[in-house]
Amino acid sequence: MRNERRALVVDDVNDDGGTDDRLGTFGIQKKEKSLHKNAHKIAPPSSSLRMPNITSLHPPPSAITSDGAFVAVVGFGSLLSRNSALFTAPNLRDFRVVRVHGYRRVFAHTSPIFFERNIANAETREIASLSVEEAKEHSFIGCRFEIPLKEYPALAVREAEFNFTGVETRDISTNEVVGESLSVCCVRGSDEIYTRKYCTKVLEGDENCECVKCKLKTFGEPMIWTDELILPTRTYCRHCVLAARGLGKVIEDDFLDNTFLADRKTRLREHLEKDPSILEELPPESLAVRYGG
Repeated sequence: MRNERRALVVDDVNDDGGTDDRLGTFGIQKKEKSLHKNAHKIAPPSSSLRMPNITSLHPPPSAITSDGAFVAVVGFGSLLSRNSALFTAPNLRDFRVVRVHGYRRVFAHTSPIFFERNIANAETREIASLSVEEAKEHSFIGCRFEIPLKEYPALAVREAEFNFTGVETRDISTNEVVGESLSVCCVRGSDEIYTRKYCTKVLEGDENCECVKCKLKTFGEPMIWTDELILPTRTYCRHCVLAARGLGKVIEDDFLDNTFLADRKTRLREHLEKDPSILEELPPESLAVRYGG
């Protein structure tokens, strides 16, 4: 039953917000009897990031398409830009706009990549990227696309602090279910779970650990996920707004009105009305394409 399948969560992840943070606690179920008939085709990513267990590299079975070759993914921030999506998955297919019910889009995630790219501002607390979290009465418009199964492990490694959750996507006009499978979405994770699974400093006493948590601490930020009122990272926020605008007025309006700051009260539209200069904040030249909307 589709309602039963909605509950599937993969927990770990990072990059809708341009960090390596996107889909969550990957460990579908550590000893699931059969991940998928094509699971043997999934190759480890060419990344130096430590992966504690191989199950982390497997997507939720319910998000794999019937041909066994692709995984459906939801984008809700920077990945609303097809160009950004192509940075993440150069061989994606079937990019389309959808609505996701039961989740809220929030600027409440902190990623070291914004500090590394010199676009975070610790003094003004403009350091946040986007994530989504369960919220029964909320919904948001995002995009759904499918990526080759072989490209999934790189996404999973990059987004390890998120929970990879299978969500249902619907047509924004007809409300009909879109796609034959659920779609993987990067949902808010937990510092505690991430540290327990991926921090080699905690696990092994490794003082050179380069997990997301330890990298953030080098920039003076103790938490990946916080309820502190951190604010959107300016150039990233501009990029997301322009990406939504590029998909049409309905999508842009939904992004402005159904995206919240970390207080869960202030809508992004209100924030930009108070400081319209955010939309004039150009990215560094090296990020002009990636964060160009």
